[in-house]
Amino acid sequence: MKTIKTLAGEIGVTKQAVFQKMKKEPLASDLSNLITKIGGTVYVCSEGESLIKNQFYKTQKVLDATRADDDLVNVVRDSMDALQDQLARKDRQLDILNLHISVKGRQIDNLNRRIEDLSAALILAQEQTKAAQALHAGDIRRETLEVMMQSQKVVVEKERFWKRVFGSKEKQA
Repeated sequence: MKTIKTLAGEIGVTKQAVFQKMKKEPLASDLSNLITKIGGTVYVCSEGESLIKNQFYKTQKVLDATRADDDLVNVVRDSMDALQDQLARKDRQLDILNLHISVKGRQIDNLNRRIEDLSAALILAQEQTKAAQALHAGDIRRETLEVMMQSQKVVVEKERFWKRVFGSKEKQA
């Protein structure tokens, strides 16, 4: 038989903790025949000792399991917090990328407008060049005609000169 104090020391708890467990059901009714009080000191037989230790060990297992669950919950919370931080950073990165895409889109629109303006200016310049070429070709044709007409005049005048000098064939015959 052991005293409550000795039993508490073996379990690693206080006397008061052992007394509190002994008062709670179903342990209280199980221990009623296994406890002896001699001179104000409570003694517990070996069978009662086993019941009390089992009760504490069950409680300890539950506490250990609860602590393990709490640890797991904390790990999960920490992981969630880390993931939420990562998501927030990724959201900021996406916002920055979307801003860059928007700026690039506006730049592309501006370049497309410039290309359209330059294309229109090029078409106008080509049309003006064609018109100038046509005008120049007309000038060249007119000059060529003038030169040809001048040549014919000279030839005609030379013929007249020789006709005047030598006379016409009709007069000699």
